[in-house]
Amino acid sequence: MALLDTSVLIDVAKGGRSPESRRAQAAVLARLKAGETLFTSRLNEAEFRVGGFRSSNPAHETAKIDAILATTVILEFDGRAARTFARAKAAVLSLGRFPGDMDVLIAAVALANGESLLTRNLRHFSDIPGLIVESY
Repeated sequence: MALLDTSVLIDVAKGGRSPESRRAQAAVLARLKAGETLFTSRLNEAEFRVGGFRSSNPAHETAKIDAILATTVILEFDGRAARTFARAKAAVLSLGRFPGDMDVLIAAVALANGESLLTRNLRHFSDIPGLIVESY
């Protein structure tokens, strides 16, 4: 099972108008057909909702976002994820890399819940120890 990164949610919301969107939809459908539960994090939800507020039709975009999120289980950033974040961030910093906090927070939720991460942005997550990253 995998936690869906914001890139997946955005690409699914596009509705098949781009190659990325079609690949994201196929990846999500394959997981649903395999009987997997779709997960995302509250952090991804927050990032995903930004697009609705930037849209020329916020009510329509918010409804689309709500419909997509209704198909997922939203995992919270809890104490376990906070400790995982601290370990992961320290490990990446020790490599001399400076990852974005939001990406490490999302990765920490996936790790703390024993999930892999499905994303289009492999580079954002490649240095996080122990994280299984899948792309589409």
